[in-house]
Amino acid sequence: MFGLSHVAYVAGGALVAVGFSALGKKGKIHDCAVKATATGMRATDAVQSVAQDIVDEASDINAEARRQARIDAAVRERLAALEEGIRAEVTAEIDQSAEA
Repeated sequence: MFGLSHVAYVAGGALVAVGFSALGKKGKIHDCAVKATATGMRATDAVQSVAQDIVDEASDINAEARRQARIDAAVRERLAALEEGIRAEVTAEIDQSAEA
């Protein structure tokens, strides 16, 4: 019913349990858990800081892109207004030179 591998797993688990029990009595597990938690918190802070930097940079890029789009739209609008007058002048010049 139980194979050799089952017995090995049970024995291994028992050894691990005894080891943790011995370490726990010395406070080693607690110390390791505290250090691991502190390390995890530092890593979380670092990741949050990098993520905030990315969000800030993306916000700056978005603002610059919107600014550039407004500039481009204003330039197109002014060029369109100028083009009408320039087109009329050029047409008149060409028509005059064609009549001559």
